[in-house]
Amino acid sequence: MKTDTIQRQIKSFKKRFGEAHLLLACHAALPLAITPDLLYCIWTNFQQDVKGRGIDIPWVAVTDLLFSGLWEEVGLEIYEMDATIREMLLNYLKDNHNFGEQRIKELSEFLLVYIQPQLESDDPDIQEFAKAQRWTAQAYLRPKSSAKGLGLALSRAYQHDRDDLIRIAAVVETLSEPLSKFKKLLIYGRGMTRFARGDLEGAKAEFDKIRRWGNHAHVAGVRLLLPKHQELTREKPKSFRVYWRTLGILSLVLVGGVTWVQVQSPPQDPSSIKVKDITTCSTRVVNGLSQQLINRLNVVRSKSLVNFENLNVDMGLAVWPYLQPPAKKALQEAIDERDIPLVVNSAYRTIAAQLVLWNHARNERCGIPIAYRPPESNHQTGLAIDIRDYQDWRPFLEKHGWQWDGLKDRVHFDYVGANTIDIRADSVLAFQQLWNLNNPTDRIEENGMFDAETELRLNNSPIDGFPKEASLWFTLFKGLMSLISGRS
Repeated sequence: MKTDTIQRQIKSFKKRFGEAHLLLACHAALPLAITPDLLYCIWTNFQQDVKGRGIDIPWVAVTDLLFSGLWEEVGLEIYEMDATIREMLLNYLKDNHNFGEQRIKELSEFLLVYIQPQLESDDPDIQEFAKAQRWTAQAYLRPKSSAKGLGLALSRAYQHDRDDLIRIAAVVETLSEPLSKFKKLLIYGRGMTRFARGDLEGAKAEFDKIRRWGNHAHVAGVRLLLPKHQELTREKPKSFRVYWRTLGILSLVLVGGVTWVQVQSPPQDPSSIKVKDITTCSTRVVNGLSQQLINRLNVVRSKSLVNFENLNVDMGLAVWPYLQPPAKKALQEAIDERDIPLVVNSAYRTIAAQLVLWNHARNERCGIPIAYRPPESNHQTGLAIDIRDYQDWRPFLEKHGWQWDGLKDRVHFDYVGANTIDIRADSVLAFQQLWNLNNPTDRIEENGMFDAETELRLNNSPIDGFPKEASLWFTLFKGLMSLISGRS
């Protein structure tokens, strides 16, 4: 990825989310890869700069970062960052006098503590992944120890398990900046990469730079094995396929840069995936069902929600741009008065999306510490928004009937003006009607209450939505009403 492209990407990220989000991204760039749990722990532990001053990173930043495009999901809830993006973000942190090298060391110490239980895991894949994280942390704290460990790992992989060569060499390449003093190690890593890929001429050129005698070289104070001359001159071997197995998903590493390709069984038919099956962190996966619930809600109570994407707003793909009509009008007035785009991170949330978050919180997934049970969240009222730049927007929104939620949720505002209604029971009723329409032999009571029976059925609903969204008589009735409205 070109440097100028990455710079634009980071600049765009900062413009969209703000400085606090960018600082969390910089902190999260240090690990070789992150999981939602690791990212949440970083968010929890690094809410101050090195001088003890708060940096006010909102908890929603955890989810925002995972789906911002700065990371790529390379395994089940494992995310990796492009090496150049990683380097730029870490340099941004180091160059900031409020963080600097001290924060890099603090992050490294934290990472060593975090991975300790994983190093003791009975699962060899988890152990190997934790070792890579340990090499990363040590590269910033004790670079010689990290260089020695990586050199020995490469040498052992060459002798006993050559499938690991590319994976370990990729770690060396990623850590080339903190290990820049160990030039022989970097040469050794490049040589092993080329050897594993079958580029024998290139491998020989690298190894000749550090070969002293025979088939050994001294790297980071240890004596490491090199391929013999005959191994570097014979017919090219087949390139190795290197698999890093992470929690049941195989990630294929192809070096030339480092590109990860997931090797999985064919994707499931979305109609067979239920809400209860969702383990990914984004609520976008239930968008199909969510759209049906919004449509049905506006049937249960006409014009309960109206779309506000025609206002001067910027939003992510997971945002449903719906509010109650009075709330939209007040939002438009605030935006018109300030006359700049409002970045909305969250607005209306269907009970399906809320149930995904509720399930994550109950199962301690995705770094979500707490979530309301549907439909208890204010985001089910059609009167709530989460925004960026809340401090500058606060006076404009409050002037037009929006109430700030305070320090407990800095980015959150609720509309408290006149002419609103409570639509939460209606949203449950909308689902109950939709379920009964599609499951005539497993009907539930249409009472607008989110009881155990309703929760069970919502968890068993298809994420892409139901085959039937309205009965035939209702479709005809709605069409007739549209014709009447058009003539009046």
